[in-house]
Amino acid sequence: MGTRSRAVLIGLGVFFVGVAALARFYAYPTLAVAPAGQIAHTVSAGPDATIFSVADLKEKKGVELEARRTVRGDVAAAEKISKALNRKVVVFDTAVVTDDSKNYKFPDDASLTGLMPLSFVQERVVLDARTGEAVRWNPSGGDDSGEYISTTLEKADRLKPDPKSPLFKGHDGLVLKFPFGTEKKTYSFWDTTLRKAFPIQYKNETTLDGLKVYVFEQEIPKQEVPLAKPLLVPGSLVDDFSEDSVAVQRTYKNTRTLWIEPITGAIIKGEEKQLATIAYDGEDKLTATQVTIAYDDATVKKNVKGATENGVDEGGYQSKAAQLHLIGFWVPLLSLILGLLLLGAVGFLQTRRRTEAD
Repeated sequence: MGTRSRAVLIGLGVFFVGVAALARFYAYPTLAVAPAGQIAHTVSAGPDATIFSVADLKEKKGVELEARRTVRGDVAAAEKISKALNRKVVVFDTAVVTDDSKNYKFPDDASLTGLMPLSFVQERVVLDARTGEAVRWNPSGGDDSGEYISTTLEKADRLKPDPKSPLFKGHDGLVLKFPFGTEKKTYSFWDTTLRKAFPIQYKNETTLDGLKVYVFEQEIPKQEVPLAKPLLVPGSLVDDFSEDSVAVQRTYKNTRTLWIEPITGAIIKGEEKQLATIAYDGEDKLTATQVTIAYDDATVKKNVKGATENGVDEGGYQSKAAQLHLIGFWVPLLSLILGLLLLGAVGFLQTRRRTEAD
């Protein structure tokens, strides 16, 4: 082998080893972050639910519930907080509206309380862009970029984190996604109703629309829901006919199942089996909500294959996972093998040449 040919092979070998290192240690970490400007919509359907009708003061069975979630990234806040904390974070504003009518729209007049949805919650969360874990950010001095939670549209009703508050101490655990490179282990996942995180365990591996996913399950045992003020109902509703109005307690339990695409950590499908009751003197008296509610087929398909909603591309985690796996695994592996083979060939041919010379 001539000197020039040997130099070319060495150069190519070093080049491919460099490509492997760049792909694995620069390109992959750069790409494996949640997009700060992400917008996502999910729709969950809960057929044959039982709810307590405040208007009718009685339980209603056979109700079809629909929950619509909107997630919208705040790019400016993410950049500001990332700089302040010296770590890559994303900031998402989320809103979940649940009602017994499809495509529910808020009334123009907020005083029309009878037209408000059955349930509404909005949150601002700050997440580590790579792990999906909640990051505490509660600035002072009128800075509104921090996390909060609220069950109304009024800005004044937003609860800010307070370590001493029974209502909201701050977000904890995983909130809207799992880590890039999700493992088959137990994580901690946020529950909005109780406003704290609970363990969520890996159960098995399966496929959804041809996409490999990990199944996780979270059991939230029955417990009382923290209330900002006493929940009052007519005494007759809870079999206390001696009082016109009595204070009751809301209880809640849930079995949450999530189907996770492991490379991106995206939630492809979610299902909850909720039971909320109204208890009096420690005894359940009424069913507030009993429902099995899960992403509808269109949402699951969008998350797997991708779709355009309001001019914005959403979902498509099958192709995103494939691209990320290519950059993080196949490109480094094949480039490293090719580079080492080229360098090994130079060494082998050089050794052989010396042996023949001897």
